[in-house]
Amino acid sequence: MTRQEFPDEFIPVRVVRCRWETRYLPGKGRWEVAIEERADGPASELTAELRRPSERPFSLFGLFGEMCTLEAVIVDYFVVVDSSGRAVLPEVPTGACDKPSESALDALHRLPYRVESETPVRRVESEKTFRAGCGDGAADLFHVLGRPATAAPIWNPPPKGLRVCVFHTGKKASGMVEGKFESSRILKGERLRALLTALDTAPASDCRGGHARFAVLDTGHFARAYVELDGCRNLLRPDGTLSRLTTDAVELLTD
Repeated sequence: MTRQEFPDEFIPVRVVRCRWETRYLPGKGRWEVAIEERADGPASELTAELRRPSERPFSLFGLFGEMCTLEAVIVDYFVVVDSSGRAVLPEVPTGACDKPSESALDALHRLPYRVESETPVRRVESEKTFRAGCGDGAADLFHVLGRPATAAPIWNPPPKGLRVCVFHTGKKASGMVEGKFESSRILKGERLRALLTALDTAPASDCRGGHARFAVLDTGHFARAYVELDGCRNLLRPDGTLSRLTTDAVELLTD
């Protein structure tokens, strides 16, 4: 179905909307779910918004051009249906920034929908990795990043807990080496303090050997570090620099 201008004579009696949502399904992991919803009635507010003309967009170098932002606005797929069963996929008027009208989208979202169907379409995370909090895979950044580091605290302040996600190095996907999830653990207390001391005092590394396994160290605040569990035993710090760990330090992650 092709989007079209809202017909002048068209009188809706219901709106059917399809949207996507990522959700956890007990025992099955996280899935992308397609949801079909229906709102009965004339949808008068939405109809009025769809009949409005689009605003003239700002010039690229116009006085107010800097007020426009660059993020994309996604419009849920929806059709309006009249009493004869005719369905129209309407164009949504655009505002001055050449994006779908906010008032039209608000009117669409406020309709009293009821769910007609919910269909799991694609699994995005297995039950095992959902419970582990690690994800099914992780990019192996040792292949693209790293310069010798200066010994310094890796996290300041130090975390009170650290999630360790272990991955097998896998095959290249879209130019990036991807690791496959193996196991996870949470480090706290004395073991964590010993590990942080080893990470903070590790000397700079310029070793560039291969490895079969690596760990992602996650504080929960987007400042992740990566450790090679074999080979050079490099530590890739959040700032992109490399240190080299001892065998004893690596064993704190794996034993």
